[in-house]
This record gives sequence, C-alpha cells and structure tokens, in this order.
Amino acid sequence: MKRILDAIIPAVTGWLIWVLTYLVSASLRWTYVGKEGLDALMETTGAVTVFWHGEFLTLPYTHRHRKVAIIISQSKDGDIATAVIRRFGFDVVRGSSSRGGESAILQTVDYIRRKYTIGLTGDGPKGPYHVMKPGPVWFAQKMNIPLVPVTARFRHYIQLKSWDRFLIPLPFTRAVAIYGEPLSLQGLQRREGMRRVQQRLEEQGTAAEGILSSKPSGTV
Repeated sequence: MKRILDAIIPAVTGWLIWVLTYLVSASLRWTYVGKEGLDALMETTGAVTVFWHGEFLTLPYTHRHRKVAIIISQSKDGDIATAVIRRFGFDVVRGSSSRGGESAILQTVDYIRRKYTIGLTGDGPKGPYHVMKPGPVWFAQKMNIPLVPVTARFRHYIQLKSWDRFLIPLPFTRAVAIYGEPLSLQGLQRREGMRRVQQRLEEQGTAAEGILSSKPSGTV
C-alpha cells in the first residue's frame, strides 16, 4: 500500500501544481529580455541555462514543449517537481552531487550531444542561497556550449521562508524574464567561471527589479 501511495501522491500533487502554475504563468504580464537569443541557440546548438532555485516556478512556461532537459534531485520533492516538469513537455534527469550524480552526468552529456538545452539551478538543490555551484560551468566547459544565465522577477509575489526564498507570483502581476548574453567559459578556471556566472545573475536581478519599478508603457 505504501508503495502505491508513494507513486500516486507525487503524480496527483504534481498535476495540481502544474495546473496552478500554468494558469498563474499564463496570467502574468510578461516582459522578456533577450529571449530571442536563447530561442536561436535552442534551434541550433542547444545551451546550458542556469537560474536561481527560488525563481524556477514560472520559467518552464516560457519554453514549454521544447527540447529541454531539467536536472532534478532524487528526493520526494524532486518526485513532485518531476511530475510538474514533464507536463510542460520537458525531459527530466534525476540526480545530484549527493545522490545519483554519476548517472545524471552521463544522461546530461547525452542530452547535450543531442542538442538539447539543459536547465540547472545555480544554487540548488540545497543551497546556500544564491551561491553558485560548479555543475553548470562544468557542463558548459566540458561540452563546449554556451551558458545562458536566466533571471525571473515579479512585481507582486509571495516569498516562502525556505532556504531558496522561493518566489510565487500573484496572478496578473507584472513579470520580467531576462535571458542573458551567452557566456563562453572555455579556458577559465572553474572558480572564475562560477564567479562570472554569479555576477551576471546578480546584475540581471538588479536589471529586472529596475524594469519592474518603472512604469509600463502606456501608463501615466
């Protein structure tokens, strides 16, 4: 009985979260910056995209049903996240540095070779908050493909008291997604590559807040 519940609960919970996420994401008044650049990469070479864990909720909506693979940890929360992500038409790789890491690396490398775009949280799955991990830089350097920093911010939102300060936007609020210029990290020491990615994400966060604090066009 427990095994049945372990299989059913994530699927049902994932479906409910997907419905709510889809409806909220569709209601947001989006401003996209640089999205066409990532779209072009997704049609050609693919890319490694990196974003902060707390900003992930609505990002799958903007590129749903595309050649994207997301890396998700092998945890109970990861089971639910997997059910949500697959409904957006993405592939999922299960694993992290603490569990299933070797298999996740091999699967991810295979996806990159097939010109998929890979989605990775920069500070996930357990933090610290907004501190870059080496994984995204490692994949971009090993496979010699661009790394694109992605940022999402919202005018009105609920912020959870979790380690990642998870952001849940309120329906119909203004939202900004910034897709940064692709970074080429070849020849850099891993730590320097991590520093550059973190700096870019911080800069994009400031830029997104600036856009949200300005009046939308047509207002007085």
